[in-house]
Formats: sequence, structure tokens, C-alpha cells
Amino acid sequence: MLLATACGAPSTDLDEAENTSSSSTTPAADDVNGDGYTDLPISGRTGDPETGQPYVGVLLGGPDGLSPDRSVTLTREDLGLADDGELLTVLDTGDLDGDGYTDLLVDAGSGYVVWGGPDGPSGEAQPLPWLEMDDPRGMYAVSLVVGDFDGDGNTDVTVLDHLQGSPMDEFETTFHRGPFERDGSAAESREVTLPSDAADAELDVIDADGDAALDLLLVRNRDESPAPHLVLRSGPDGPAQEVVGDTGLSHAYANGDFDGDAHPDLLIGVSGIPNNEPGHEDELHPGYVDAYAGGDGFLDAEPNRLTLDSEGVPGEAEDGDGFGNGLLVGDVDGDGYDDAVAMTGPFHSHETATLLFGGPEGLTGERAAALTVPERGDLGSYHHHALADYDGDGHPDLLLSTVRPSMPEGVTGYVLFPGGPGGFDQEPVEFTTEGL
Repeated sequence: MLLATACGAPSTDLDEAENTSSSSTTPAADDVNGDGYTDLPISGRTGDPETGQPYVGVLLGGPDGLSPDRSVTLTREDLGLADDGELLTVLDTGDLDGDGYTDLLVDAGSGYVVWGGPDGPSGEAQPLPWLEMDDPRGMYAVSLVVGDFDGDGNTDVTVLDHLQGSPMDEFETTFHRGPFERDGSAAESREVTLPSDAADAELDVIDADGDAALDLLLVRNRDESPAPHLVLRSGPDGPAQEVVGDTGLSHAYANGDFDGDAHPDLLIGVSGIPNNEPGHEDELHPGYVDAYAGGDGFLDAEPNRLTLDSEGVPGEAEDGDGFGNGLLVGDVDGDGYDDAVAMTGPFHSHETATLLFGGPEGLTGERAAALTVPERGDLGSYHHHALADYDGDGHPDLLLSTVRPSMPEGVTGYVLFPGGPGGFDQEPVEFTTEGL
């Protein structure tokens, strides 16, 4: 079985092309060993990308940020799994059993959990009865999302399964309520009703209303064309209790409170690069980022549009510039207003990362700063990966990586721009997973 997630990190469906959409929310910090520092889940192969041993694990955060010198890696043998040639992939993370340690949900040919603890992820992988597949003609998990979808304070998992084959016109969605037992069983599992176009879609997490229950985003697959995505409100009974409506057309999306009014806002990015395949009518235009204020109900509000020609934003707008082709959100300067990183580059590449600051007026070009994305020819190009506080100073750091969703690398390259009160350091730290 191949499992894939559309939340947090990039999609991990090994048979699918790269998903250029951003995560819709800033995920809870991954602290697998409970030391107070955010950790980075990793997947790969030891040594040769083709013949090396598959592994999953973490790079542990610390006062100096991330370092491959602080890593925990687990092979199939370490996890008590047969060496049957299947890859290992971290699908998502969350504290499933409520013990204070982040756990790893892993694809190892079927679904497993690797429990976190004081030494990081350890022990044999526990099969998840609700992520198993024995019949190769049966359903497989296209995406899963992790979060508190009923507002009770426990971590839940929602899974969207498709029938293998083409066309994929059959699907099912299940909600698994936490906390989970150490045998992997959920407190409750039940089906969730989704609209019919979920047969060609993925799930992500969004905060539509600021309450304790995280909401769902049904991410529609429109190839390289911008697409609307459906917001589904959660409640005490779990996810998808109400259809809220469609977002604007987007290549990328993100979610945060940019004006500090305690109402979650919505960002969408449209790169301006058309889909050249027959049947698509996209037009070449400058990329843009639209900010929808949550206080007005972000699906009905008039957006505040930013381009590379907006006052204060470094650069110059031109057709197909790719501004907004990737988005990340976090309060980088620590002033209580969420900020955003907008990626820029032609044909979905990332050449520049622009930091846009939030404030009482929301997201603007004031104090905006652009970072040049380093070149990494030996391992591929860098892409946006996460905005998280890895060094514990209270300021999220910008992490770029060479991770490719469709082809896990034997070695992954990373570049980390530390965050601070004035934004990001101009001099990044580069490292790889070579030798893990």
C-alpha cells in the first residue's frame, strides 16, 4: 500500500507528481523526545539511493537549531519489519497516545506508528488496524490528516481512501478519534461523509473559525491549473459537519492570523504560470498572494492582493514570475501577528523566499525582505519545507529542502535560515543527511 498525506510536509505518495501546494496551517511543533525543541521528521535510504537500507527518523532540534549530528534513524530491521523491499516514509506526525511525545505515522507497505519517547522514536513499529490493506485491488490511503477534529484536546486522524485503479470514482473517509491505545486502536472509528468530488481530491487541515476543532480542506486536483478547494467545518461530533464553501482559485494556500484579531485568515497564491496542456485556459500573468480577512468570513471577504510590484515588496512583477507558488506561515518576529513566506520562481521552481510581515492592517509589504534560495545542483533544487522554531528562541526558522515527494532521496539537502525579531538571518546553515 502507498499512503500519502497532503498536510504539514509535502505529499509522500511515491507514485504521484510533486504537489506544489503549501500546507494550509502551521502544524503543532514536532517534539519527538519531549525536550522542548522542535524536531524534523525524515525519511530516506542509507548510502545508495537505490540499494541502501530505507529508514525513518528525526533530526533533533537544539540550541543551535537542526544538526545531522543529533539524529535518530530506524531501518526496517530496527522497527521489527521484514526486509521486503518496501520503502519507509513518514506520512505525518502527532501525539496519538497523549503521553507528551510526538509519534511518527509511517508507510512501510502498510500503515504503522512509531512511538516517540525520551530518546526519540524507538521500539518496534506498531501496525495500525485502520491503515492496513491486504487486498491489492482494495482501497488505499490517498491522504491522511492529523489534529484535534472534535475539540476534546486529543489527537485524531482522518483518512481519505480511494479505490485503486482508474478512474478513481470510489472512495471512503474515516475519522479515528483519539487518544489511541498502544496497540494502535482508536477510541472510536466511524465513516465521514464527503462530497462526491472527493474521489479526485486530497485532505488537508485548515482553521476556518478559530474554535478548538480543526477543520478540513478538500484539496481538488486540477493538475497545474489553479483550483478552488472546499472548506468543511468540524465540531464536537468530528470533521465535516458543515460545508462552508470554496476558496478562491489557488496554486498554494496557507492559514494564519495576520491582523491579530483572533479570527483565522486565508492566504492563496497564484503563480501566474499557465497550464499548457490542451483543455486549459490559464493565462500568463504576474503571480500574486491574496489575503482574506477572517473577521469578515474569509470566503466572502474582498482580498488584499500583494504582488512583486506592491509597495515595500522587493522585486518587479512580470508575467509568469511565480510569486506565491509556495506559502508558509508563522510569527517570525514574535510581535503577535502571523507572517508569511511567499516563494517565487518560474515553472514552480523556487529562486526567492519573500518574508511578508503581518500587523494591525494584516499582511502588507512593509519591511518585506527577500532571501535568495541557494543552488543545490548535486541533490536537486531547494523547495519550501517548513517554518518552525528549531532552536527554541521563540522565532520560527525557515527550512528549505531537496525532498521530492515522488522520489525519496538517499540523501536530502537542507538549508535553514534562523528567524529573529528582525526576520531571517541572511546567512543560512546548509547540511545534508549523508552518512546517517
